[in-house]
Amino acid sequence: MVEPVALADFFLSFFSGAMIILIATLYAGLFAWAKLKQNAALIRWQWFVYGLLLCCILVFAKVMHLTGEWFVLVLLMALGYAGMPRLIWSLCVATHTGEENH
Repeated sequence: MVEPVALADFFLSFFSGAMIILIATLYAGLFAWAKLKQNAALIRWQWFVYGLLLCCILVFAKVMHLTGEWFVLVLLMALGYAGMPRLIWSLCVATHTGEENH
């Protein structure tokens, strides 16, 4: 039986997993802030942060030995997350149309 994560790689897997959560939050927050402030510079920073997110995801996949179809699944989820803030923003705009203070 293959050990999913060697004990020596435990810290790296824990740290990269935590960074995925933090950087994904920063990515979504920068997107929302850029939309609210209509700031193109924030959009560029958002894509830079998304690049960092991809790096953390690749490190996590390597440490966790996710190969083959598991690696494809990881990449599909990462690509899907690129569009999630836009879909959530569209949903919020659509559900709050017609309100006085939006």
